Amino acid sequence: MSGKLTVIVGPMYSGKTTELLSYMEIYKLGRKKTLLFKPALDVRYGTSVVKTHSGLEAQAVPVEFTKDMLPYLREKVDAVFIDEVQFFDKDLVKLVRKLLDENVNVFCAGLDMTFKQNPFETTMLLLALANEVTKKKAVCHVCGEYNATLTYKISDSDSEIDVGGKEKYIAVCRDCYNRLVGSTYGASSGGSDENR
Repeated sequence: MSGKLTVIVGPMYSGKTTELLSYMEIYKLGRKKTLLFKPALDVRYGTSVVKTHSGLEAQAVPVEFTKDMLPYLREKVDAVFIDEVQFFDKDLVKLVRKLLDENVNVFCAGLDMTFKQNPFETTMLLLALANEVTKKKAVCHVCGEYNATLTYKISDSDSEIDVGGKEKYIAVCRDCYNRLVGSTYGASSGGSDENR
């Protein structure tokens, strides 16, 4: 019997990692063998820890590339958990397919879109492969409503690959996103959709 892929996506501060670690806790309570991976470039809470914004944490294996996971997967595991999948190369999709074929359940969490509303390619490919998808929402940092589905960057850097937290990003609803982007790139500044 093949494994199942669950993908959890949404904007910053929507509880993606919290849900990922909750699934992992279920497996641990059932005395199942699990592995948790994270991208090595995410050192916000330490090199080998996955931690939620609310403080929940678990030990993780930091890896730079998908191929770096292979030595840890030589022994049979029941489930593999991968946080911040948007930072991984596309080879992650091939590895996930291999794990599913080996009857390993895989749980992935990450951003589905950049702050410019461009899809992250690895996340997009995992979504296409998923058995189950959870799309999370956050509380909008601007209007306070629980309908934020987008991430807005408040720092000056224009890079779409830029690890950070509250010092760089806020979660916003579409209306507030459009107001924020309009104030930066609106008609008065000569901007257009191409600048977004």
